[in-house]
Amino acid sequence: MQFKKSKFNSLLLNLLMPGLGHILWKEYIFGVFVFLIVLIGVILFFVSFFMDLSVLAISAMLTLPLIFYVFTFLDLLKTIKQKSQAVQRSSRTVLIFLSIGILFQIAAPITPLNFMIRNFPEYFVVEHNNLSPLFQQGTILKADRLAYIVDIFFLEKPLLKDLPRRYDPIRFVGEHNVHQVGLVLALPTEEFEMSQGVVVINGNPDINLPPGNLMFMGDIELTRINDYSILVGTLKLGTLDKIYEIPFKDIIGKVEKVF
Repeated sequence: MQFKKSKFNSLLLNLLMPGLGHILWKEYIFGVFVFLIVLIGVILFFVSFFMDLSVLAISAMLTLPLIFYVFTFLDLLKTIKQKSQAVQRSSRTVLIFLSIGILFQIAAPITPLNFMIRNFPEYFVVEHNNLSPLFQQGTILKADRLAYIVDIFFLEKPLLKDLPRRYDPIRFVGEHNVHQVGLVLALPTEEFEMSQGVVVINGNPDINLPPGNLMFMGDIELTRINDYSILVGTLKLGTLDKIYEIPFKDIIGKVEKVF
């Protein structure tokens, strides 16, 4: 009986699938209502990626559904207190409900878990010192996909939500599908060249300095970047080695140090 009427089980159900905890306690209409309200919040979350809104505006748009969802946990505790003697559920029923909640969280494309799996960072270890002084050999790094792109279940290709900034360290798909790390040198439609180690963008020297006291050397002839690509340079012992024009689809994510 303690297992069947556990508050933890009911709250867990509401966490796995909004409204499922209320349905367990036979509040069917309100349980469905909770699910629909949270579903609207999820739809607004996905729509926000297609709208040019500030972080503040997006937060305001999602605040009401989030507050309502938090309130449902408090309401569920109240329901358990009121119906703890009237509602009878078998242990088997509780296990079935838990299975439904777990299956929903894993399989439904609208769940946070499914979204996290689709957009999980890529972790890797620096195998050599070519990236120094930015990253030393043996450093564990991650390529954060959500810094630039987001994989949404109803789109065939990941959506580019933000462009990298110049000199961002990024991970990308290079030659022979090998994942590489480099610095962003130029953005779409820009003209890039390097003269005696000085980066020139659209005919003007770039006054910003590369990170980590990197010293660029040599000359690179004028290169114009197309509308759907960026120019990335790989490093070799602290200076530029090769340059690649990388399509948006081959961007893996922004490189950040883990430890």
